[in-house]
Amino acid sequence: MHRFFVAPETLRADRVTLTGAQARQIAIVLRLRAGDQIALVADGSEAIVSLATVRPASVTAVVRERGFTSAEPTVALTLALPVLRGDHDEEVVEAVTQLGASRIFPFTSARSVVRSLSEAKRTRWERIAREAAETARRGRVPTIEPMRAWNDLFAVLPAPVYVAWEGERHARLRDALQETARALSVVIGPEGGIAEDEVALAREHGATTVSLGGRNLRSETAAIAAVALVMDRLS
Repeated sequence: MHRFFVAPETLRADRVTLTGAQARQIAIVLRLRAGDQIALVADGSEAIVSLATVRPASVTAVVRERGFTSAEPTVALTLALPVLRGDHDEEVVEAVTQLGASRIFPFTSARSVVRSLSEAKRTRWERIAREAAETARRGRVPTIEPMRAWNDLFAVLPAPVYVAWEGERHARLRDALQETARALSVVIGPEGGIAEDEVALAREHGATTVSLGGRNLRSETAAIAAVALVMDRLS
């Protein structure tokens, strides 16, 4: 069954209307017809609706069932992700959304190769996150937060905060995780790594440096591996 994320107020009535890109997708791309059913999702709630009228400009539907999505993780994971070259960070956004990340904070630091996040790229992140959440049958779309500099990042990340750092030789992420945590943050360094003074600043803010293993990982690989590990242990 095809799934679409909608604004929460859309599901408050028993008859709903979809317009814009969603109406065009239903009518033109998917070629659905009156009587077909789709799922509408908002903030963890889910409604099965039966299509009443289908036009490229407007689709109306009637709610048949209401419930809650079961695919949302029980832990709220915030990922601090450096802006990467090319489309590597977009691949990460897609993967970690499917795995269950709740929020994504783009950031830059001293050794970042890419120093900004354009509005066009941010819009792509949001689109990718929405489509990946639909694919994974999630109940929420991860929030793409405003971009931060390293010095400002730790003031906004939910604790506990784990920084994946290649210089950490003892504490591993899987061992450092607090089993009772219902919210946490994971920070992944950029292509050039994390500088010593940046590690010191993170620790001053209460963050814990952790290792993801004995191999040197690319930033995109590290991000996906870390989120997968957290979800396997805590969700």
